[in-house]
Amino acid sequence: MRTSELCNAFCAALGVFAFNYSSPTVAQTETEVPVAKSSPPTITAVQPINPVSSKPGAPLIQSISAQKPDGPLAIVSLVSTQFHFVAPNGNAAVLHRDVTATSGSNTNAMPNQAINIPADQQKRGAIATVLSPCTDNRYFVTYKVFIIDAEGNRSNEVQYTLHCNGG
Repeated sequence: MRTSELCNAFCAALGVFAFNYSSPTVAQTETEVPVAKSSPPTITAVQPINPVSSKPGAPLIQSISAQKPDGPLAIVSLVSTQFHFVAPNGNAAVLHRDVTATSGSNTNAMPNQAINIPADQQKRGAIATVLSPCTDNRYFVTYKVFIIDAEGNRSNEVQYTLHCNGG
């Protein structure tokens, strides 16, 4: 008994359909599948004009910039939001973000991020960076941001919106 006949007999005994190994295989061709291209993530910001911190010596956010980090293909797109600031006392400690508006259902923003930049660099001007993911959904998230120093003093507030896939 050939292997295929043995398999068919065994399958029939179990009540399972039998395979016909002698029938010709249908030729299949591989065809191109279009890949939808998502809009790149973008950021809009309300840039500070003549910014003032909560008191003299407190940190001061001067501007916001953004870039798309280079790297290997990822499942989500990342946007690097950069907060250009000066901390006259060199003691900026935390970058705080609050979500003020969103069209997304699950934004999961980390509200606080430690600032680990040397004091002398903060005094001259530094950049605190936040990486934000954009999933395949179309949405936006608007943030209010400020910096808190080691003494609890707050910088000026700035606002920016992350637009994912045209949201």
